[in-house]
This record gives sequence, structure tokens and C-alpha cells, in this order.
Amino acid sequence: MLTERARKDDPFKMTSVTLAAMSVGRSPRSATHLVHHLDASPFMVAADVTDAIGVQSPEILLSEYLWQQTQQYHNQALQTGFVQGIRNATLNPESFGGYMLQDSMFCYEASKNIDLAESNATDPIIKQFLQKRFQSYKDYFQSLFNTWHIVDASGIKLDQACTAYIAHEHDVAMNRNSGNFGVYTKWVQENFSPDSSGVTKYETLINNAEAQGVINRNEALEVYTKSMMGEVNFFGSIKTI
Repeated sequence: MLTERARKDDPFKMTSVTLAAMSVGRSPRSATHLVHHLDASPFMVAADVTDAIGVQSPEILLSEYLWQQTQQYHNQALQTGFVQGIRNATLNPESFGGYMLQDSMFCYEASKNIDLAESNATDPIIKQFLQKRFQSYKDYFQSLFNTWHIVDASGIKLDQACTAYIAHEHDVAMNRNSGNFGVYTKWVQENFSPDSSGVTKYETLINNAEAQGVINRNEALEVYTKSMMGEVNFFGSIKTI
């Protein structure tokens, strides 16, 4: 869930993306290649909203505002014993295995939440994007299930932190829809690859959407903050000794 910027600021670039790469490849939470499905969205082009709604754009763009307001959680996630254990090659393999089992269920449940968001979306561009996101999550969790010999997902007991994170995503998919613009809720949950430029498109999209009155800054910060706290708690819940 850490953003590309967090990854670049971190000297060892160690997040869930790196962990996933150890097993079955890059997590869909890190992928930005699907952003091209949003290129046709009107929110990818800045509009002169000053004349339209009589307000000036904020001094700080929404993407930068979200980043600044949640800096403490980015740092906390990177300093968890789990991430530091990976960095220092001291993490107990059982702890890594426990994380991967939890993450496989997280992605399994996330795919259902994305599917729910897609069913609620009315904008055809966003629906297509979410359909592609759903498929990427489905392919990934199925690959994890195969790797970790998981036959029945219901047999995996989730920790409280992972359960709460999933519940937050479900709440977002169910109750945080802003008209036809349903993608910003996924942006705040994204895992961005450090070698991808796709993040700039997401930032452009949400910044323009806020300028046009579609995204509420306070609501976006609430969602983003809870997502970052979910990531911190998820990493922190993994027993490292």
C-alpha cells in the first residue's frame, strides 16, 4: 500500500511488493500498468474550474496533501519488525510464510471488493479499469493459493489487523462512491512500483477530479489515512520472533 514516493524515499525499498516478488511475482497492489485504461477519462485533462464553479485551486494539490498528512504512517510501516527483518535478512521464515498466507487472503478479499466497486460504478471508463483490476487480483491470489497449497480459503485464520484492513476496503467499496468517479478509492490503496511512472497519472486524475468538485478532500484524507494505518497494522501484526 506504500506509494511509489515512499518506496523511493526508503533506502532499502522493502515493502510488500518486494516480499511478493520472492514468491509469485509482483503484487497487483504495486502495479500501475493498468492506468492506461483511464487515459480517456475527462479527469486526465485539467479544466478551467475557476470560471465554472467560482473557486480557485488549492495551494497544495490533493496528492501532495494526502502524502504530507500521512507521513508518520509511511515511516511506521517501514520501521516495523517485519519489514526491518526482511531488510536485515533476519526474519524467521515462518513469519514470512505467515505473512504470505495472510496476504493471499487479503488479495482474495480485495478482489471481491473491487468487483463490488465495479458493479456500483456507472462511468464506462472506470468500470473497464476496475474490471482489469479485478482480473489482476484474481490471477494473483490464485497464483498464491497454488504456491502455498491453499485449497479452501475459509480454512485460513486471519489476524485482527488483516481483518480490519479488509473491512475498511469493503466499507470504501460499499459506501464511498462519489458520483461517477469511483477510482480515487483505489488510488489511496495502491502499491506503486518504484520503477513506474504510472503514479503520476493517478495523481493527475485525482487532483483534477478534486478541482472539478468531484472529490472531497476531507473524505479522501480519511480513506487514505485508514488505508495507511491498515498497512502499518498489517505489517506490525506479523510475529518476527
